[in-house]
Amino acid sequence: MDETAPAATVADLMQREVLTVSPSTPIGEVVRIFREGGISGTPVVDETGKTVGIVSETDLAWLMDRFAAEAREAGGAVASLRDVTAGDVMTADVFGVPPDASITELAAFFARTGLGRAAVLEDGELRGIVSVIDLLEVFGGESRPRRTARRG
Repeated sequence: MDETAPAATVADLMQREVLTVSPSTPIGEVVRIFREGGISGTPVVDETGKTVGIVSETDLAWLMDRFAAEAREAGGAVASLRDVTAGDVMTADVFGVPPDASITELAAFFARTGLGRAAVLEDGELRGIVSVIDLLEVFGGESRPRRTARRG
C-alpha cells in the first residue's frame, strides 16, 4: 500500500504478521508475549493453523478475579497459574472481519461490538489482525510503521 494513499479496505491497514499462541501455551508465556510484543491480545491457533479463540488482557483479568475469589474461599491460599493455558482462558468466539471489508464497515464493527481488535479472517483462516488504533490512525492521517512479529 502506498503510505500516502488512504486505506480503502481492512487488507490495506491490517497487520499481516501476527503474534499468535496455541491453546497449550502457558499463561506465563502469554503474559511475556504481550509484554514483549507491546500487545494486549492475540489469536489462539491450533496445530492446523485454524483460529480457535482470542486471548486478551481482559481474559487475564477475569482469570485473576477467579483466582482471587478462590483464594478468599480457601482462606488466603493462592493456587498456581503454572498449569493454566491460553486455551483455558481464551474467548472461543472469534469476532472477525474479512480482508475486503471497507474501512466504514470496520468502524461500524468496532462500534457495534465494543472490541478493541478483530481477527482478519478469510475462509476461516487468519490473514491478519486489525485494531481500533489502526483505524484511528487512518482517520487521523497518521503514517505508521508496519509492525513485525513472529507466529508462536
